[in-house]
Amino acid sequence: MLNEHVKYDRHKEEFDACINDPERRKVALTWLQQSNTLDCWRHNRMYSLMKPIIEWNRNASWLTIGDGRFGTDANALIKNGANNVHCSDMSDTLLKVGNEEGFINSYSAENAEALNFSDNSFDFVYCKEAFHHFPRPYIALNEMFRVARSAVILMEPRDGNIEQAFLYPLLNILRKILGRRSSKHDFESVGNYIYALSEHEMEKFLLGMHFRYIAFKGINDSYKAGIEFIELEATNLKEKKIIRSIKNKIHFLDILEKLGFRKSSLLSVILFKQKPIDAQADSLISCGWNVKELPKNPYLK
Repeated sequence: MLNEHVKYDRHKEEFDACINDPERRKVALTWLQQSNTLDCWRHNRMYSLMKPIIEWNRNASWLTIGDGRFGTDANALIKNGANNVHCSDMSDTLLKVGNEEGFINSYSAENAEALNFSDNSFDFVYCKEAFHHFPRPYIALNEMFRVARSAVILMEPRDGNIEQAFLYPLLNILRKILGRRSSKHDFESVGNYIYALSEHEMEKFLLGMHFRYIAFKGINDSYKAGIEFIELEATNLKEKKIIRSIKNKIHFLDILEKLGFRKSSLLSVILFKQKPIDAQADSLISCGWNVKELPKNPYLK
């Protein structure tokens, strides 16, 4: 049983508002409609990282975690070719609607820290931008790892306080000169602390579980309120300016990353429970993933 003192903030209230509050509902419906908006373009860039994994076996079973926005992650996996996807979130308020609309095929209300599935129930467990909401994220990660047969895949904000690019100190000095300060700790409006990811922390988790194969890929992103309503083919000059600003910001972040001034804003990680076969590793590498074999524990046979 989960401890009573663990707080899950206002996430359920947020999803209830997506149905009951007219303004919030307008935004929420853009998630369900999945039209050709600037916001959909952003998320499709992230979902594209899953394509080589889906291609390994389109009939592999997937579980999405923290997928309460009608099941948008599950829907994206299905659109990219996955045939067997179960969607989950602590609140099934919007999942019911997603299922009724044919947006997702299978769902259940699940607490990520206590999943109602047996060991090795799914080939892959996918958690996109939800891990950082959890009050005890490593308990949730352990649960994901337990129910996964092949791998757990996370995509989350990268912890820039732990992982800094080679020339980041110079960029940080410039920020201080310009009067821009960055916080080492961040919170979201619903109340949760943001648990950002780092490659080294993920490697430590995997080695602690006595597994050795992991893969990383970074991606940059930018968001501005209201882009859910801006079509990519917009003709309005104001909207076209916003589209350019978002794409230029991402391009600028890509340049800073290549020059060694910063790491990517988002980090994707694949935590393998078994060694990927050569063809799988090759397909990931060809798509820009860094596939690593971690050190063997010398005290284990």
